[in-house]
Amino acid sequence: MSQPGPTTASPEAEEATTEELVRDVAAALAAGAPEAARHLVEDLRTPDLADVIELLDPDQRVELIEAFGSDFDFEVFSELDETVRDQLSEALPNEFLARAVKELDTDDAAYIIEGLEESDKQEVLSHLETSDRAALERNLEYPEETAGRLMQAHFVAVAPFWTVGQVIDYMREADDLPESFSEIFVVDPSFRVLGSVELSRLLRAKRNVLVETLMETDRHVVLATEDQEEVARQFKRYDLFSVPVVDENQRLVGVVTVDDVVEVLDDEADEDMKALAGVGDESLADSVFETVKSRVPWLVVNLGTAILASFVIQQFDASIEQMV
Repeated sequence: MSQPGPTTASPEAEEATTEELVRDVAAALAAGAPEAARHLVEDLRTPDLADVIELLDPDQRVELIEAFGSDFDFEVFSELDETVRDQLSEALPNEFLARAVKELDTDDAAYIIEGLEESDKQEVLSHLETSDRAALERNLEYPEETAGRLMQAHFVAVAPFWTVGQVIDYMREADDLPESFSEIFVVDPSFRVLGSVELSRLLRAKRNVLVETLMETDRHVVLATEDQEEVARQFKRYDLFSVPVVDENQRLVGVVTVDDVVEVLDDEADEDMKALAGVGDESLADSVFETVKSRVPWLVVNLGTAILASFVIQQFDASIEQMV
């Protein structure tokens, strides 16, 4: 007798489940039971928890996050809609934001504090170590929607005369390496990119092999001031997984990875769809007034074109009757 295979919930069922969960969480928070609300969502994955937070009222979002205390996964911030993330940045204490900034990559950390008032921003930055603060401040210096704002400031860079053994020992002992990476950049004394070595290739080589004999010199780079949409197009065109970011002097300052580019492509597609629908730059977090204000002009235009069409039809009413 054959065993039934695993079943996958339909998108409609998943949406219904999320809506029910949001109602239960909202009811628990309204009843003054934040621990019960936390228990309902503590097993959710990061993107799913972000969806629940987005669908809650602004005050309840803060209550739910505070219910997690030190156990809150700060990666949730990178999954939130920009409007919701900005609202939470303003509502949450600076001490909480400082812990989030310490845990997140520099690009995600920059999104959290970029909208804060200068005094709050400086207070959050004061909790960081000197190197982390310098990296984040450099990230914030670049204009929004550029490669410099999109990049991660933590990467692995070595000299070409290092051996494989030296690189491996360095990666084992260094404390300021990124949590995950798949590529090591090779730079000269001026920190200009000479090439790169994939981590898998490095680990397969003997310890006494020089890095320069393993590196790929045909390395695609982007300027920190380059538009992020152009960077995303280059990723798609050349099948890139990561790309080093350089400043105006061609010095390595960061790296853009494919997961960051996916978000850019999603945002670009979302903007195009909204433009076609004439709904403007809206999100789930917008109030009814803001949504109505952005849609009224388009509704008026649609109403005008409908009236014009009916007027034209009326002019040819007799001809239409004859055709019928």
